[in-house]
Amino acid sequence: MPKNTVSKTSKKLFSTSTLVTLSLLTALSIILERFLGFMPTPNIRIAFGNLPIILAGLLFGPVAGGIVALLSDILGTTLFSSFPWFAPMALTPVIMGVVPPIIGRFMRKRTSIVTFIALILPAEILGPIVWSNVSLQMLNGVPFMVNFPLRAPVKLLIAVVDILLVFLLYKSGVFRALGLDKFGGKSSELRGNAKVHSQR
Repeated sequence: MPKNTVSKTSKKLFSTSTLVTLSLLTALSIILERFLGFMPTPNIRIAFGNLPIILAGLLFGPVAGGIVALLSDILGTTLFSSFPWFAPMALTPVIMGVVPPIIGRFMRKRTSIVTFIALILPAEILGPIVWSNVSLQMLNGVPFMVNFPLRAPVKLLIAVVDILLVFLLYKSGVFRALGLDKFGGKSSELRGNAKVHSQR
């Protein structure tokens, strides 16, 4: 990649408007995960903290998605959880922030629900459905196949809600109206590496 391209991308990522938006998405993720989520059993959490992380990745690229994921996990765990922060478990939200925008770079048509399934579902499978159970086994010694049948249906349902909400938000044109996505909205295509444009 040319040096000037890297420089322009870095400037957009670390601009004031971008940092403010990423901070808001981080805070929203913590609220959705730690305050509005709940645990019906000790090993199952029902929450939608990954939704702002997915949006961060799709709007600003995989680096931004990964940063929001890490910050929301570290801050949410250390400040608002009775459990200690466990690094392997942080990989789950990182997957959610990094994988969808990477997939998006290899896709052409990006406006149908099928496209959003292709963008987000692989991350949902790799992260919350598979890796979270692996990290739980590392943390508390419960075998993968004990947790998987109990947690997978719940995580799959959350994945369906995540996909539908992201799809509806993009189709509504709200991000285009806010100047966050010059490609998104009612008539254009979603780009996995969409750039932020502060000009309205």
